[in-house]
Amino acid sequence: MTALGHIGYGVEKKLITLITVSGRGVELMALVENRDGVLSVTHHHARGTARPGHQRPGKIQWSERDVVMVLVEAPQADELFAQLFTAAELGEPHQGLIFMESVLRGHPMMPFAAE
Repeated sequence: MTALGHIGYGVEKKLITLITVSGRGVELMALVENRDGVLSVTHHHARGTARPGHQRPGKIQWSERDVVMVLVEAPQADELFAQLFTAAELGEPHQGLIFMESVLRGHPMMPFAAE
């Protein structure tokens, strides 16, 4: 085991992944970043094309989404999941999807110290 091999053990955690329409990720990340139990939150932008056979010949249609990932302590996970679901309006068609999974090991991302 490395010197940092013990990091992330001892706290039950969940990973919430939210895929939503482009432009909403930063807003949703800011909504939860200072909540109790949130160990880390990150956001990135994703882009892709339709599946082969679902495109018109000679045309490429790009699809863009924002992805928000939240590492949270398990006792707060359900409440945070519900808050993100509501804030992202995922009950409406074509707004995105959200899922949650258990994490066996992980640790918060630590900012670099300002020098």
